[in-house]
Amino acid sequence: MLLELDEDVFGDAGQDPFLVLLLMRYTIDRRHDWYPPPHLLDTAVGYLEKNFSSLQWAELLRNAATAAAWQGANRPRPPVAVTAENLGAMADDLGKAAVVVVENGRNDGSFLKAVFAAYAPELASAVGRDWVQIDHSGGTGDQAHVAQEAADRFKVVCRVIVIKDNDSRRDDPAGTGTPSWPPAQPYTHVWRRHEVENYLPDAVLSTCSHPNTDELVLFLRRMTADQQRWIDMKKGLAQERHAAFSDLDRETRRVWHSGFAKHLPKPLVAEDIILHVEDFRQLGDDVHDELTQLVQRIRSVT
Repeated sequence: MLLELDEDVFGDAGQDPFLVLLLMRYTIDRRHDWYPPPHLLDTAVGYLEKNFSSLQWAELLRNAATAAAWQGANRPRPPVAVTAENLGAMADDLGKAAVVVVENGRNDGSFLKAVFAAYAPELASAVGRDWVQIDHSGGTGDQAHVAQEAADRFKVVCRVIVIKDNDSRRDDPAGTGTPSWPPAQPYTHVWRRHEVENYLPDAVLSTCSHPNTDELVLFLRRMTADQQRWIDMKKGLAQERHAAFSDLDRETRRVWHSGFAKHLPKPLVAEDIILHVEDFRQLGDDVHDELTQLVQRIRSVT
């Protein structure tokens, strides 16, 4: 997370200096970011040199202050305030892993890791270092319970994101969560397409074990944007009644009668498949824009 430390954090009002040192350790490890403003730099250096003289604090903090300009211009995030009053609770919250709750940890989790690697490599690294945890809920029914259990671990900042399938196939599904900052409850993102399988690039679909994979992918990409958005990738068109498919031609209906069935990869995205932003952008601007926004939301609580 991006931290904003109040000047009173570096006062001598009785707070434990080791909590301040813990925050500095988070920033040195790049787990969290703090870019000291010029008016606070000398105060922070003086406090840290007084209490922990073994490190070169002046150099460390001035380097961080120099990085602030790049951060603000290129990777904007809302800061979270750390004060003398909430220092203990914030140090505890920031030491826990941020949580992303998905319906299927193996499949959805593999997809998210591939998205992180493409859009925000620092998130992929954070997953590897257990700074971000992808939790499996076992289906939509238990997601709220799993998310609330995760939220209860935090005292000040609820660093929990929930990602849900768009089972009702709503055109403009609304995410839920408090609009205030910092978040006090989990934020829910509902996919704007039907489910995670509708976001798989051809590089992933081509690894399916279905004997007619090439034909399925070919006819899928001939569909309209709405049809690619809403098709049930696993079940196909056999029981499809959505209006988007009312004018679909007979040959496409034949090819997509049963979809990929049980032949989609498990996990959805194998570890040896490296995806890039362009792979997702080729699926449509809607996919690229949504993934960009979702990654930014996850980064804000990481």
